Amino acid sequence: MPEFAYAIIGQGLQLHTTMKKLLQRILGFPLAGLVAVSILNQITETYRPAIVGSAFGAENPPIIIAHVAPTTGRFALHSESDRRGAEMAIDEFNARGGLLGREIVLVSRDPTLEASRAAEVAEELITRNKAGFMLGAIDSGVAASMSDVCQKHGVIFINTNSSSPSESVEHVHRTKFVFDASAANFNRALLGYALAGRPSRRVLLLTEDDAWGHSSAAASRPYIAEYGGTVVGEVVVPATLPDPAGVIKQIAAIPADVVAINISGDNQIRLFAQIDPKTLERQSWVVGEVDWEELYPAPGTPRPLYGITWAWNLETPGTAEFVARYRKRFGNTRLDYPGDVTHAAYFATRALLTAIERAGTTDNHAVIRQLEKFRWTARERMQHYPAYMDPVSHHLQQTVYIATWHARVDKPELSQVILGHDTPDQVRYERERKARLESFADTPHYAP
Repeated sequence: MPEFAYAIIGQGLQLHTTMKKLLQRILGFPLAGLVAVSILNQITETYRPAIVGSAFGAENPPIIIAHVAPTTGRFALHSESDRRGAEMAIDEFNARGGLLGREIVLVSRDPTLEASRAAEVAEELITRNKAGFMLGAIDSGVAASMSDVCQKHGVIFINTNSSSPSESVEHVHRTKFVFDASAANFNRALLGYALAGRPSRRVLLLTEDDAWGHSSAAASRPYIAEYGGTVVGEVVVPATLPDPAGVIKQIAAIPADVVAINISGDNQIRLFAQIDPKTLERQSWVVGEVDWEELYPAPGTPRPLYGITWAWNLETPGTAEFVARYRKRFGNTRLDYPGDVTHAAYFATRALLTAIERAGTTDNHAVIRQLEKFRWTARERMQHYPAYMDPVSHHLQQTVYIATWHARVDKPELSQVILGHDTPDQVRYERERKARLESFADTPHYAP
């Protein structure tokens, strides 16, 4: 084996962090991590037997966490933000000596937006790369597919930022934990806000033709009825949104007072770039969730009501300090302020690492039991109300904020305006109470 290979393996998987910092100066943050991981995976796969004799060795091997999120397409920027949050949490643990005496190493893979390919990537990460834990997803179809594979092996899957209601009902697993608020949570808050006091409550659904879109729209219907509204129609559009102008014409042809939108990723930017702002004055348009990655890069695009779980300018304990840490590291990048995606990934990763620490082991059953009873104070979460992990659905119950966007092209970071906030119980998705997880007996033991 070449001399350089011994040197690389002698440092174990710590190469990922060192290499990435070097490549960041040349390629920028999004590409650096991917290139470092690609090189690392090839080297470790070729010389895997020698890792046993490395600095970590068999007695003290690193804890490998795989970050899985689509790095191209409409969620590319979201994936980068998600990875940043995970990195910040991992770096904090490594700075104080790692976890259980082991370094934590984050490796990244692109599962694409195809469910079948995502399942293959999950299988490879577990069986070939020996990933101990998996986190990320962004896309709900990807999350469902990869978590199926993880459950089969007993690998804990942390869904950091995928908001389909089906993730905490139809697609629950004992090994999966969901940390983003779902479209059901957001729509329960938003539709109540939008329909309150209206003499006419005709609602038109605009639905993305994928698992997330249909699940979100279906979860909205009971809330519309609860608030005295009537669904007058539904426009279903391809996930690629090939003709946003044509979609707006379809919507205009159906008389409605409220348009409930379940469109994701960069498609939101393309859709609202075509809308006359006067339309948003005549009708109330609500979007189940709008992430910072869909707002900040297009500050002049008009936006209606939407839901979020956190904002960089909230006056909550800990927020200013978190933003300062983020800006010190990423302040010279396109997303120089953090949003709710980074916040969610940071706390999801911290929860996983803290659960391992409390369990005193990486055994999945022990870690799962710690995650199932996890609770946070409002101060710890930088939100207005305490949060807790629901042990029935494995979905984090947390504060939901109602927001809108008053464009300030000169200072886009100040464009977001918080209109209100609801407690976890106010926006609870009731179907989660009947979720059915696999038993521990039916969940394989896995102790990476």
